[in-house]
Amino acid sequence: MVRLMRIYTDKIRNFFTFYFLLALTFGQTESIAQNFTFSKSKVLGAAINSDAEESMPILSPDGTKMFFVRTFHENNVGGKYSGQDIWMSQKDENGNWLTAINDFPELNNNRNNAVIGINRDESALFLTNAYNPINTTVLGISRSIKIGSYWSKPNDVNINGLDSKNSFIGFYINKEENVLLISMNYKNTHGAEDLYISIKDDEGNWSLPDNLGTTINTSGFEISPFLSDDGKLLFFASNGHGGFGDADIFMSRRLYDSWGIWSEPINLGSNINSPAFDAYLFMQEEQAAYFASNRDGALSNIYVSEVTAKESAKELAVLNEDKYKLTETEINELIGMPISRNIYFEFGSYQVEQSSIELIDYLSSRLQSKRQYHIELIGHTDKEGTEEFNQRLSENRANEVAMYFKNYGIDSLRISTTGVGESKPLFTQGTEEEISKNRRVEIYFVK
Repeated sequence: MVRLMRIYTDKIRNFFTFYFLLALTFGQTESIAQNFTFSKSKVLGAAINSDAEESMPILSPDGTKMFFVRTFHENNVGGKYSGQDIWMSQKDENGNWLTAINDFPELNNNRNNAVIGINRDESALFLTNAYNPINTTVLGISRSIKIGSYWSKPNDVNINGLDSKNSFIGFYINKEENVLLISMNYKNTHGAEDLYISIKDDEGNWSLPDNLGTTINTSGFEISPFLSDDGKLLFFASNGHGGFGDADIFMSRRLYDSWGIWSEPINLGSNINSPAFDAYLFMQEEQAAYFASNRDGALSNIYVSEVTAKESAKELAVLNEDKYKLTETEINELIGMPISRNIYFEFGSYQVEQSSIELIDYLSSRLQSKRQYHIELIGHTDKEGTEEFNQRLSENRANEVAMYFKNYGIDSLRISTTGVGESKPLFTQGTEEEISKNRRVEIYFVK
């Protein structure tokens, strides 16, 4: 059967690694991941959650309806153990969710039914393909159109390259109906399940699924993809990137307008993730994040976290050229000890390593009360890649380090960033270890 949830099998695996991975937590109320802050999650009420299992929340573009999947519910078509039904809740005039219904005769049957996308004007629903005869090998997605207040019988959407050998598969399609993300075990999968992408061309044809690469995919599983409205941020669940326990939710940024180049995934932090299974995130216009978790029992419920967009790195101050740059002796006196002030990076990445986060934390603690001192960050790369790529990578590295300083309490007006690309290497030739020192951000203090 088409697999939509991983909670039952993955709960017993007990991947309780409990280590802190590139996610910062401030007190009990707010966690930070790149561009957003997430409030402490709350489980939704009885209008949405029941004694059965709820998962896969998807909101209508106007935010007034929530479609989700309910499993093991006695009112599902065919009964408690027949399959998964699509349920829908609507907000009242006060913004409260009303009791969910599953009265969709063309959409629900005794198989696994789920909404995997809604188009921009809410005239079409995309669904897992559970509408062909049970003995067929058709695998993929279907599309239902709205006729008055009803949804039509779904029709197949042909996706090149999908085969019938996938027992576990998941999808997300964007509002423009031209980008399809797929989680599945495919011919070049790196682990249990990987994330793939298929793009619809101008003639309406979908491309062969393309693996998103090893920055995203691991030897574990990557599932439940969600793409931000602007197409720049990917959210997904994984047990292969470490985290707080079982599957955690991560975020990665699409780089250089390429579907094959992604930033290192960031864990969304303890206000979203738990030691249990957390997945199926849907973000509503940078206002709220809805997701499924079984942190409070064997079966999952739907949770919500308030989302706030963070200040853009482009608003960082640009320091005057006449600022005085501190000498090494002055820096040692300011910091309290001789300490390296270079942040090093993996090849092609601008992800800050945990050891460097600890350094930034320490430097920030020494500078918070000394507001007469400012920070200058200069990003560098090695010579691999084009000059244009390396210039942008160096800027991204400097901006990423700046973000961590800001997270640790340094005002953005005290920080400036510069990227110089490959133009100022420490080593023009040498061992791999020596060349790796060129991939850095230098930290200077000025006043």
